[in-house]
Amino acid sequence: MANLVERIGLVMGIILAIMLPLSRIVPPLYAFRVRSRIFRGYAQLRDIEARIEHTGDGMKSGVLLNELNSLERRTEKITVPLSYTNERYALRANIQRVRRKLQA
Repeated sequence: MANLVERIGLVMGIILAIMLPLSRIVPPLYAFRVRSRIFRGYAQLRDIEARIEHTGDGMKSGVLLNELNSLERRTEKITVPLSYTNERYALRANIQRVRRKLQA
């Protein structure tokens, strides 16, 4: 019985030694994963905005407007925890700003 208790104590010590560093790594990793869903949209938005500055013709503006609409639809489907919804809404607001810039 004493041998079993000693082994359980050893196993619990090893588990604790492994879990302590993981408890510091997992939360930032989770935040990065959630925010990366939103940042992909910002990368596409930046690309569209750069192309707006280099286009002057109406046909290209229509293509860019379709891309903005597609990006907005994808943004609406992104699921994030409640604590990250402000970043999702900021992306949607920035899409609207670029849309107004394109239409002006």
